[in-house]
Amino acid sequence: MALFRGSALRAALNLRLLPASLNFSSTSLPLIDVGPLTNSAASVEEKQAVGRQLHDACLNVGFFYAQGHGVPAELTDSVMVEARKWFALPEEEKQRIALSPTSHYRGWQRLGSNVTQGKRDLHEGIDLYREVDAAELAAAGLPASPIHGRNPWPQTPAFQAALRAYVDECLGLGAAILRGIALGLQLPETFFEGDMAGDSYWVSRILYYPSLPGQPASSSSTTTSSSSGTSSSTSSVLGGAQQRQQQQQQQQQQHASGSKAGSLEELSCGEHTDYGLLTLVFAEPGVTALQVKSAEGQWLDAPPVPGAVVINIGDMFSVFTNGLYTPTAHRHAVQGLPACLPACPPGPYQVVNRSGRDRVSIPFFYETNFEAVIQPQPQFCVQRPAQFEAVRYGSHLESKVRGWSSAQLRSRCPCSHVLHNFDFESK
Repeated sequence: MALFRGSALRAALNLRLLPASLNFSSTSLPLIDVGPLTNSAASVEEKQAVGRQLHDACLNVGFFYAQGHGVPAELTDSVMVEARKWFALPEEEKQRIALSPTSHYRGWQRLGSNVTQGKRDLHEGIDLYREVDAAELAAAGLPASPIHGRNPWPQTPAFQAALRAYVDECLGLGAAILRGIALGLQLPETFFEGDMAGDSYWVSRILYYPSLPGQPASSSSTTTSSSSGTSSSTSSVLGGAQQRQQQQQQQQQQHASGSKAGSLEELSCGEHTDYGLLTLVFAEPGVTALQVKSAEGQWLDAPPVPGAVVINIGDMFSVFTNGLYTPTAHRHAVQGLPACLPACPPGPYQVVNRSGRDRVSIPFFYETNFEAVIQPQPQFCVQRPAQFEAVRYGSHLESKVRGWSSAQLRSRCPCSHVLHNFDFESK
C-alpha cells in the first residue's frame, strides 16, 4: 500500500533538491522533531537537517506529525476546556457572535451549518480570521474586502484570552515550519517572510463534534515511523482501517466513485485538500477522526499523537512549487446519527463522531499574506513549464466565500437547525 507519491514527479522535473533521507513506512505519517526550528540557539546544520525531513514529508506525503513544536500543552488544553464550556451555553448566547456576511464571515456556526462538497458537516464551530482595520487599509492604499473586519470573539474572558494566546503561538510555529520548508527547498531560510507570508492572513477554527448514537468503530495499534526512520508504538496511521475494511467496503466504494445526492455519508468532513498554505491541527487525544488518502486510494487513520501536532500542506504549495509538492486528500470519518436526522429534510449529510464521545478540534490555517501573489517559482520551471497561473491569495479566498454564499442551503429541520452553505475547511 503506497502512501507516497512524489518521487516520480521529482524525477520528471529533474530538480536538484536535497536528497530524500527518511525511511517512511507505507502506512504511516512521518514524525519529525521540529525543535531546532523554534530554538534560536540551534545551529544552521540542525535546522538544515530538519529542513531535509520536512522536504521529504512534503514531497512524499503532504502530511506529518511535528513534535518539539513549543506550543504549550497547557494552552491547547485550556482552549479545548474553555471551548467545551462555551459550546454548552444556550443557543441564544452563542447566537450573539453568529457568522454572517455582516460579520465578515467570522463567528459561530450552529450544528449542520458547514457544508463540504454539498454535504452538511455535523459539527458546530467558531471561525476567526486575521483582524483587519478598514482605516489602516485605506491609509495603505489597499482595497477593501468583504472578508476584512474584526472578529466576534467569544464573550467568555478566559476563552478569549486562551484563543488569543493560541493564535500567537500558532503564528510563531507556522513561521518556523515555513523556515524549515524553505531550507528543504534550498531557498533562503527567510524566503516566505515579507510579502509572501510574513503577515499571514490566518484562519483559526474551534470545532465541537457532539457525541451521537451509533456503534463505535473498532481500532487497533500499529506503528508510526519517526523522523529517524525507526518505528514507535505510540501511534498508528493505519489504525483500525484494515479491521474495518470488510465492514466499510461498500461505503469506501461509494466514496471512491462519488456519492449520489441525497445519500447518507459517514463523514464529518468529506474528501478534500486544504486551499491555503499550511494547516496545523491540535486535537484531543483518544479519538481518531482524520484519515489520509494513500496513492492507492486507501483511507488510512491518523490518530492524535501525544505531544505532537498534525501538519499538512495546502493547494498554494502546488502553485508555488509548480506541482512538486502536492497536497494530499483527507477526510474525517465518523459513525452514528444525530437524533434529528431521520426527520430532517433529505440529505446529503455528513455524520459526525464515530467514537461514541464528543470531541474538540482546533485547526489553525497559516496562510499567505492577503495581497500575496502566488505563482510557480523559476527554479521549479526549469524542466517543465509553469503549470499554474499566478493567483492573488485574497482574490482566491474571496472567490471561495462568494461561491459558498451563492449556494446557500435554506432548509430547516424540526430541531430548528437553519442550514447555510459556508463551506470552510474542517478538521
